[in-house]
Amino acid sequence: FNKTSLLCIEPNVPLPVIIPDTFTCSMNDSPPSPSRLLRTYATIVRWMLWLLLAMWLALTLVWGGIHGWIVPRIGEYRMDLEIEASRVLGVPVRIGEISARTEGLVPSFELSDVVLLDPQGREALRLPRVVAALSPRSLWNLGFEQLYIERPALDIRRAADGKLYVAGLDFSRDSGNDGRAADWFFSQTEFVIRGGTLRWTDELHGRAPLALSDVDFVSRNRTRRHAMRLDATPPPEWGDRFSLRGLFRQPLLSSRAGQWRNWDGQLFAEFSRVDVAQLRGHANLGLDLQAGSGALRAWADVSKGEIVGGAADVALRGVSGTLGERLQPLSLNSISGRLAGRWLANGFEFSTQNLQ
Repeated sequence: FNKTSLLCIEPNVPLPVIIPDTFTCSMNDSPPSPSRLLRTYATIVRWMLWLLLAMWLALTLVWGGIHGWIVPRIGEYRMDLEIEASRVLGVPVRIGEISARTEGLVPSFELSDVVLLDPQGREALRLPRVVAALSPRSLWNLGFEQLYIERPALDIRRAADGKLYVAGLDFSRDSGNDGRAADWFFSQTEFVIRGGTLRWTDELHGRAPLALSDVDFVSRNRTRRHAMRLDATPPPEWGDRFSLRGLFRQPLLSSRAGQWRNWDGQLFAEFSRVDVAQLRGHANLGLDLQAGSGALRAWADVSKGEIVGGAADVALRGVSGTLGERLQPLSLNSISGRLAGRWLANGFEFSTQNLQ
């Protein structure tokens, strides 16, 4: 109403309707139509929702097929699994028996007497019991949620030509299987070994084989991140049980999980009691140590798959070593403290802390 209007309202008299001149109303008015950009966005969102729904529907059908068809008949697919595993790993695979069970929504498969053969047909790995668990995420990645292995006998060998073979699988840079074994291993969400034995043979340097017992190993792989831990018991003359741990980062633009020579990260080793004379035959300690025993902890920085520096806390007794080719051996009753170093472009850097 116009503020200047004055109305006299009498009882039982209908109120007049006054519409100011500045106010218009039309029943034919309609809201403005959406722009082309808004319609495009709405179409894209609609298609994305339908695509997501189709993906979930396909995953549900696959999940139902696994529970309703594959799980009850898993034994019939043993030979097919052998052929597929041999194709993926690049080496012959033999499976003794296979069974499956369902516990809630996550089915698990148990394999017994799994054998991997090396290129020469020798038994490189025997797995008495393997338990593989699936999940929707692992199905999406064409892998397993967890692989649990009991009491495996694993053979790791460095051949005379420098190639590294793990359970008969070539993990070298120029492997004939194009790194398929490493890609498969480092694509699994979790890989667990309990109570295994490991035999290390170095044909390149002609050293005596090393046998480790009661081996526990865990590997967890996420997107471009890999964490590993190994605990093992060496022969008595070596020392006590030790632990090795590693945390690595995969390059952002790396398309393959198995290209470990391009990783960056850290390594950690802990020996509560070790004979360094035995250790030097299988690891590069940076110094030529002929004798010494005690406790050792070491950290190593890794760049592009190679050790570029690190530090070590030592507490050793009866140490004998040579610092250079033209120097006489140095004998010490004991040595303790921290030793650190790193490689530079034209040399190296070395430092000590609390050295005694």
